[in-house]
Amino acid sequence: STLTEPVSVTLARDARRVANNLQQIVVFNSNRNDPARTLRDWDLWGPFFFIIALSCILSSTASTNKSTVFAVVFAVLSAGAVSLTMNVVLLGGKLNFLQSLSVLGYCLFPLDIGAILCAAYSGKLYRSAMIFATLLWSSWSVYPFVSTAVRPSRKALAVYPVFLMYISMGLLVLA
Repeated sequence: STLTEPVSVTLARDARRVANNLQQIVVFNSNRNDPARTLRDWDLWGPFFFIIALSCILSSTASTNKSTVFAVVFAVLSAGAVSLTMNVVLLGGKLNFLQSLSVLGYCLFPLDIGAILCAAYSGKLYRSAMIFATLLWSSWSVYPFVSTAVRPSRKALAVYPVFLMYISMGLLVLA
């Protein structure tokens, strides 16, 4: 029973789970041909952390209205993930609602890395190249999950809005 275990054990187990999911979804997905296998052990802690992290990074680099920047980024990411998940579900996707939220959130990790690197160096060309690279990484990570969840005739309707959300987040990082 996990009800009687110490909090440190619970946090360590959850941290290992987030690290494993991050590795399987974003870093190296050994099951790219069978994304459903990767989604068996989904969680919402990692996506929540990556949304909060991106919001904090972008608000800390803002010159004014830091709390407004945090709120806008958090709201856009949260509402965007929910609406993109609803899009996949309404297109007849085979993903469960929470699995889809999990994947979309984990695929924000490259943008978090890009935001950190862009905060460290302010050259326009460097920032543009970094965001372009992290957008490609995020798109490469999310594509197998979203594209295989729907019928081939509806693949573009499911994938395009996801890319659009990641591009809008990339533009927020550049701004």
